[in-house]
Amino acid sequence: MRKMVRPKIVALAVTLPLFLAACTAGPLTGVDSSAPSATATAAAVNTVSPQPSSAGSSNDPLDNGGYAEYTWDDYVKSAQKMSGLNSWPEVERIRYVTEEEWANVKAKCLTDLGFPSTVESDGSVQTLSVSDQDEALAEASYTCSIQYPKDLRYAQAFTRTQLRIIYAYFRDELIPCLQNLGLETGQQPSEETYVEGIVTGTAEWTPYDDANIDAIDVKARESDCPSMPPSEVLYGS
Repeated sequence: MRKMVRPKIVALAVTLPLFLAACTAGPLTGVDSSAPSATATAAAVNTVSPQPSSAGSSNDPLDNGGYAEYTWDDYVKSAQKMSGLNSWPEVERIRYVTEEEWANVKAKCLTDLGFPSTVESDGSVQTLSVSDQDEALAEASYTCSIQYPKDLRYAQAFTRTQLRIIYAYFRDELIPCLQNLGLETGQQPSEETYVEGIVTGTAEWTPYDDANIDAIDVKARESDCPSMPPSEVLYGS
């Protein structure tokens, strides 16, 4: 009698690897970020972020918080660690992708490799697999991550200029939105206190610190109140 194999759905999260080991340069970076959540968002403010050439002054050695550049080698090592594999296929990078297109590109890549995948409303990638294909799926996911990585600017430390953009977004957009949902956000520090606290790692703050985040559905909250400013604002075109 033929054994029946029950398919399962695997969620491959999208928004920045807040989910990889810290690189030696400083902040956490990642291969496949997790779907947006208050916890991930809080971590993102202190860790993962891009550094567009237009943000900050090249004359300020602390403009990026003092972190070194996050390199392609750092990315590959993180991808290998996240894969859970003991050995990895030889894969050539095809092209870098933007934050906005990453999920669709990843889903198509996995589908082309034999793992039908779709992009959900929260930005996560849902993949259909069976229990005896875990290693094959891990190899496919690793392959797609190397072939179509996010632009490395998304994994650089935030510059002071970017932190000020985030601060203004928290003040003018996110905090009022969360309060309209009935969440308590606490007192926002001054801009300089916020920026210096993130750069030095001594006083990090996010609007979620005092919020009862379990009171609101994560997907609904992120849809109504995006946790970060639009990428074109934060990262440039």
